[in-house]
Amino acid sequence: MEINRRQFIKAAGMTAGATWLAECRAMLSGLADSAGPDTYAVSILGDTHFDAEPESVYHSHYDESNRWAKIQHEEFRRNGEMWRARCRELLASSARLAHEQKTRFILQLGDIIQGDCDHAPTHKKMLDDCIKMLRAPYPAGLPFLTVVGNHDFRGKDAWNAYFQFAEPFMSGEIGKAVKYPAFSFRQGKDLWVFCNFETKNLNPIADLIDANPTARHVFLVTHGPFTTFERDQSYRWRLGGSKECEPTRARLYETLSRRHAIVLSGHTHTTNFYRHANKFGGFAEFTANSVWSKPELATGAPIQDKSADYGKIGIAKLPAAVHADFTREIDFFKPGLKEYFYNDGAGHYRLDVSDAAVTMAFYPGAVTTPTRTFRLA
Repeated sequence: MEINRRQFIKAAGMTAGATWLAECRAMLSGLADSAGPDTYAVSILGDTHFDAEPESVYHSHYDESNRWAKIQHEEFRRNGEMWRARCRELLASSARLAHEQKTRFILQLGDIIQGDCDHAPTHKKMLDDCIKMLRAPYPAGLPFLTVVGNHDFRGKDAWNAYFQFAEPFMSGEIGKAVKYPAFSFRQGKDLWVFCNFETKNLNPIADLIDANPTARHVFLVTHGPFTTFERDQSYRWRLGGSKECEPTRARLYETLSRRHAIVLSGHTHTTNFYRHANKFGGFAEFTANSVWSKPELATGAPIQDKSADYGKIGIAKLPAAVHADFTREIDFFKPGLKEYFYNDGAGHYRLDVSDAAVTMAFYPGAVTTPTRTFRLA
């Protein structure tokens, strides 16, 4: 099955990246079950929270009776300010690397927009404007993939607006029909699974992985991380964090571990790396962040970089009333946590995939030389 052939044909005439795009064109150009290259790279963006100034561009219908209105107006201000310059510089640097190296597709990890439009046509326009803006600097023809985040369907009528826009869009980019809460495709030897992190049943995700026993690498793409994030009261707001998920969480943990899977996530507005090892095998998770809300967040310096420290910040900052629940959540993962990196920085990322390894390079802010590279497999 083929995808974006028109885009790839158009791209073949471009100077920048033309050689690689011609190679893509010579193969099955789609992602769905494509033979593809065995060695490839993916340009990664974390949460982007695209917005525009003035607020009236996307928020003229915003319902001021919302009890969170004061906080959300501050988010509108933050987003507009960072997209004026800093985030555009970040995007340009990511795209520059994609032109210089063999890049198979672009992956954005949810909360692609701010949402809060409270008007379905405006919400769809915000999504469309955002994707056109984000993909514009990259080599023409590269598929642009995104996963659903909580802001992507936030606001009145936003749930239907998001999925009415996103499912057909992603079907076109991947080259096969997609439907949430979970779907998958093969890229060369590898399996890529996308899910809605707020799903209450994790079995469909494990089923998709189990249905592909020969995949070389298994990637699970989720907006909210699977590993409990330790910092604040949203520690349960993650894939599998709902109490309704507890009957199926252990199975997904075992499935990811048996397949030595790689989880790619966003949501926390931090950069995190986790490597788990357990009796089933083990898996890695990487959380990305592109919300460059303050200049000083262009940093690769860790806040924590020892697995023994996992959970200490959270327990120190949370109210005593939730300590027991928080500890249970942390203790689900902590015994098997062998590597841990936690950083407040924002930037762009590059995933490199081969038979030998899977690595993630972290580029804080708009730099084009990574400050740290993590081995995920």
